[in-house]
Amino acid sequence: MPAAAPSQPVLPAPVVYPATSEDLDPLAEVLAQVFYPPSGLQRWIYPICKLGIREDLRLRLATRDPYYCCLAAAVGSEVVGTAEISLRVMAHGKYPYLSNLAVLPGWRRRGIARLLLLSAEGVVQGWGYRRLHLHVLEDNLPARRLYAQLRYTPIERTAQLWRWLGIPPQLLLCKWLP
Repeated sequence: MPAAAPSQPVLPAPVVYPATSEDLDPLAEVLAQVFYPPSGLQRWIYPICKLGIREDLRLRLATRDPYYCCLAAAVGSEVVGTAEISLRVMAHGKYPYLSNLAVLPGWRRRGIARLLLLSAEGVVQGWGYRRLHLHVLEDNLPARRLYAQLRYTPIERTAQLWRWLGIPPQLLLCKWLP
């Protein structure tokens, strides 16, 4: 009889909830690790980046704007992802906009970004809006695949001028919500 495979520990399901000031440190850690990974020379400025992110997030959470929401995704007691939703002025008015979608590298490809996006869509619907916008780097194919699966449609591309400044082109995506 073949030996039984060792059992994998069963992790709790990820939970998404509106973040509070008590979540500042783990949220700043997630955002700093994703957008300013502490490798190479960047590891020396990592603590400063993380502190700046924490302070910016603290100020946004403190505004108590009814059209701002920071979501946290946790597995057990560990915060592993985040996303922010706010109103942004666009060409034809103010629209809900998703920013700072981030999942820790070790927790990717487990449905956490999808869960954050779906939760953000619920927040937007609760505000009475029927579409959500976001930007994605044009060369971020895994993110673009996820957005396409969730029916986000490209509606605009950033100007080539940004490429000359070393900024990769971005796509503005939109999803119409039921």
